[in-house]
Amino acid sequence: MKRRDFFLAFRVPSYRLLWVSMFASANGFLPFRIGQGWLLLLLTDSPFMVGLAAGISGVSTMVASPFAGVLADRLDRRFTLMFAQFTMAAAIMALGIITVTDHVEVWHIMVISVVQGASRSLEGPARSTLMYDLVGREALVNAMAGRSMAIQSSSIVGPLAAGFIMAALGPGPLFIVISIVLFFGTLVLLPIQTQSQRPNTVNVSIWRDLKEGISFTFHDRLLRSVMWTVLITESLGFSSTAMLPIVTRDVLNAGPVVLGLLATFRGSGGMIGAFIVAGLGGIRQKGRLFTFGAFSFGALLVSFALSTNLSVSLALIVFVGAFGAIYDTLAGTLLQTLAPAEMRGRVMGFHSFILSGVSIGALGMGAVAGWLGVRWAIGIGGGIVSANAFGRTPHAKDIGERAASFS
Repeated sequence: MKRRDFFLAFRVPSYRLLWVSMFASANGFLPFRIGQGWLLLLLTDSPFMVGLAAGISGVSTMVASPFAGVLADRLDRRFTLMFAQFTMAAAIMALGIITVTDHVEVWHIMVISVVQGASRSLEGPARSTLMYDLVGREALVNAMAGRSMAIQSSSIVGPLAAGFIMAALGPGPLFIVISIVLFFGTLVLLPIQTQSQRPNTVNVSIWRDLKEGISFTFHDRLLRSVMWTVLITESLGFSSTAMLPIVTRDVLNAGPVVLGLLATFRGSGGMIGAFIVAGLGGIRQKGRLFTFGAFSFGALLVSFALSTNLSVSLALIVFVGAFGAIYDTLAGTLLQTLAPAEMRGRVMGFHSFILSGVSIGALGMGAVAGWLGVRWAIGIGGGIVSANAFGRTPHAKDIGERAASFS
């Protein structure tokens, strides 16, 4: 593919600002999840509590996400995104202060998890639909690949830096640094100019908008198939990220630096996967590539769960990251492409609702890890992800053809 096509979305100045904000947000979320899990292990020595915090965040996201999608169709998307990121930054700053001052308790972490989950529910559909508004349908695959690059490139540096900061200073200073990064990501959005959308809906009941969105999403066969794949892959596959502190300590017999390395290597693989998708932006069979990405992601998680060697685990997690990025980028692209303009915010709101399965899945994975061990928890989750993706194969061709017909 020509270079100009590869960087198509980045030609738009406002998208470049949005990308910087996405990069800052990712540099906040991943290190926060790692720091939160490590702090809970220090306080409780309980894998279940690590999963519980992520699960509480997921419940908060799950409750708020459908309404966040409605707001993305009704309100200024840039303002909604800024509000979400600012709230998240303020909550993490508060956690950092009480941790540094040695006043932190488990319930504090759980409350912050609720705030963080609700903020992310607003952030997801607002950012995705704003991205579409800025670049249009033609550059959407490139834009979504750029989003994945922002997330994955931050994974290379952020978690490793988080590991060193925690090893030297502890979780509290890490949370303060994360909040500063998130505040910066909020300010970057100020110059973005957006057009008001759906002004005729302001007098329509939010509940009616929500009901229409639910009805449309779950009666559309192809959207439903993509959503189901996302539900299983996120809740039983991506939730394994929450288990990395336990893998580090109990399987690899290592500390915070190795924990950061695992996340960094996964992010490196994610960068590779994102570049692959960006280079294939014009491919018509996006449905088949989406399904293949989910299947391979699950199978590689099973292999990762079987490893007890650090070098092997680091190599495997690179491939886990690559296929995870391929799947994730195409999931967001397909959902926005398959949804009509007037429903796009609500469809992406339900996407965020399903993404909360990562945290809900982490709760279940934590329980399984406490019962059978973390290797069984990750292996079972990965196996179910692959089996589900294989079962979605009959729909893959139709998904790709419909998405291509709208391009």
